[in-house]
Amino acid sequence: MSSVRRTLIVRMTLLLTIVSLATASTSYVLAKGEANKFLDAQLAEVAMNAGPGLKEEVRRRHDHELEDRLVVQIWERSGTLIYASGPDNSIPRQPDDGYFDVMADNEAWRTYIASDDQLVVQISQRWSARDEIATRAAIGATLPFVLAIPFASLLIGWSVNQVLRGLGRLSSELEKRSIEAKDVLSPDGVPTEIAPLIGAMNSLIIRQRQAVETQRRFVEDAAHQLRTPLAALQLQVDNLFEHNLARPFPDLVADLREGIGRGTRLVGQLLRMARAESPSTGEQQAMSVSDVVRVVVGDCFPILEANGLTMAVNLDEDMKIKGNRADLELLLRILIENSICYTSSGGSVTITAKWTAQDAVIEIIDSGCGIPESALPFVFDRFFRAAPPDVEGAGLGLAIAKAIADRNRFGLSLRNRRDAVGLIAVIEFS
Repeated sequence: MSSVRRTLIVRMTLLLTIVSLATASTSYVLAKGEANKFLDAQLAEVAMNAGPGLKEEVRRRHDHELEDRLVVQIWERSGTLIYASGPDNSIPRQPDDGYFDVMADNEAWRTYIASDDQLVVQISQRWSARDEIATRAAIGATLPFVLAIPFASLLIGWSVNQVLRGLGRLSSELEKRSIEAKDVLSPDGVPTEIAPLIGAMNSLIIRQRQAVETQRRFVEDAAHQLRTPLAALQLQVDNLFEHNLARPFPDLVADLREGIGRGTRLVGQLLRMARAESPSTGEQQAMSVSDVVRVVVGDCFPILEANGLTMAVNLDEDMKIKGNRADLELLLRILIENSICYTSSGGSVTITAKWTAQDAVIEIIDSGCGIPESALPFVFDRFFRAAPPDVEGAGLGLAIAKAIADRNRFGLSLRNRRDAVGLIAVIEFS
């Protein structure tokens, strides 16, 4: 394991050193070019104005910019102009020696004047030329740093990604991790600073796994323990029901019999729930979806007829998936029985198995009462019921179905029909 802190400090120091050296070298080259250009212009100015000065047509043939030229003016003490370096001789003579800012012909000039007992020499330069020199110098100094920013950002991003790629692997492992996984997270390849976090997560995973297993065993054991006394009570009530009892005892016994039946069904669902949440022990095998659907439909058909419903089945005979057959049969049975339970007499249930663009899909479509949109996010919670009060149930059927789907990594969703009243249950096989 590597240290994020140490690796980042070393890499950032190295990168900043490289970028700084490259930037300084570039700045030096640009500054040297500007200095040479400026000094060359000064050499040319000295040559143009040495002695009596060259002729104007000769001066214009030289390649330094006229904008940068110095204006040299020389007067006698009497005030007679005896020399001017160019046509820009409208700059007034200043009264004293030293530096001055002068306006002449709507242009700003910087002027220096020196004199002795015979001559007065005045040298002037446009402020615009000075501003241009300053601008070029500033650009030459800052441009390398500006250009270095995106390059440095790319290098820093690459370096950080290299250091943190172990976290990406850990994130991917957590995202793909099954709820049934028993192994802990591996600290290999992650920074040392993250190792304590992985240790804490592993400890949490172990405690959570133990808590879930304890809860599952409790539910399973409690359900098993309740089955025997409930069966005995059911037998006693059945025997009592056969005796000729005076009223109102027959009605009371019938209510008791119905209550024991509900308790027995609830215990059975609790056992189903505990088994659905336990790790799958069945073999994953390729199976024909149409065969599984036909078996479950055959089992549910008597209930369908007793409720006065019709059923339509549309199957893709070539559709095959991989999974646990017993789990898929139980999942389909729960969803089909749920549709039958909440569909009034005269309604219909349609089962469709088809291929979409990427997945195999089974849809169970009914013409029942549907589910309020506000309740759809909670339908897979234990003991949650959104059904009409006159329909019996404990609110565990869909929770069991969801647990089975998650264990086999099937997609399971419910939505209301748009073309009519009713519900659509969708099972997706990736």
